[in-house]
Amino acid sequence: MEIQMRASSEGGQTDTIPVNNLPQKYYAMDMPFYSTMGVYNFEDRCEIIKEIGYDAMHMSIWDGRNWALAQQLETVKDRFGLDVAGVYIVLDLSLGERDIRNSGILKMLETMMEGSTVELAIKSVVPGMKPSDPAGDKPVAAWLKQALAIAEIRNIRILLYTHITHWIDKHTDAIRICEKIAHPNLGLVFSSGNWYMGEGSGLGHTLRRAMPYLKQVNLSGSRRTPLGFFQVGTIEPLDMGEMDNFAIVALLNRLGYQGYLGYTGWDEGGDAYNKLERTLRVLKDITRRVNQHPKWGSHLS
Repeated sequence: MEIQMRASSEGGQTDTIPVNNLPQKYYAMDMPFYSTMGVYNFEDRCEIIKEIGYDAMHMSIWDGRNWALAQQLETVKDRFGLDVAGVYIVLDLSLGERDIRNSGILKMLETMMEGSTVELAIKSVVPGMKPSDPAGDKPVAAWLKQALAIAEIRNIRILLYTHITHWIDKHTDAIRICEKIAHPNLGLVFSSGNWYMGEGSGLGHTLRRAMPYLKQVNLSGSRRTPLGFFQVGTIEPLDMGEMDNFAIVALLNRLGYQGYLGYTGWDEGGDAYNKLERTLRVLKDITRRVNQHPKWGSHLS
């Protein structure tokens, strides 16, 4: 692994960046397979993701009632030749810890494949609490203490997932929790679509603060419109929308991020294969341009 120095536009700051000589790997969340017409079955999702050329699949568990679904992931490598980038699940403490939608998450951690990655969105803490309210930090930390005790034994990563309108509404909320708990099995996901529809500015400062905890990245095209997701914006393939994912990946590269790049694809409908294929083509081209022209996109800092 080489070390490369690159100057940032932030006051002449210089980032010391390890250059990853390994090929970039890509994953697809399974959210493009959901539409108003139904949901593709698990086998079809895996076969399509593999045929298109992604390195890994990613599964939506949604809540603790579905905890047993995670056991399917143990066979994915052998059956489909795919790695598993992670599972997505939602915690809603306003329902009470004993509600199966929450307690089932702990059951999933106890029974799923060792070494897994769990991406955890936290929808609410107590009824009526507003998104980002730090009053929720203490009960969230108490629940995470239970989850992390299991995760540590089973070598599972729990990554906080920023989701607009949820309690973890901003990436700075996820960073705050990671900083307070400071557990090696706790990290966060950067979601470009949720960042663009939510915070939408100050990305360089946010990502620099996030880097000690940033373990996974998912991307999507997006444009702000009241006709979109939560009446805020769209989630689209990477060749659509007004958000510049190239500049975002270039910034991540300058900061030394070396993990997976993934595609979200929620709430789109239509031909899932087509959108996944188009997006992988764009992801690969973004990686090529970032590697060949590392100074491009330096306006985003």
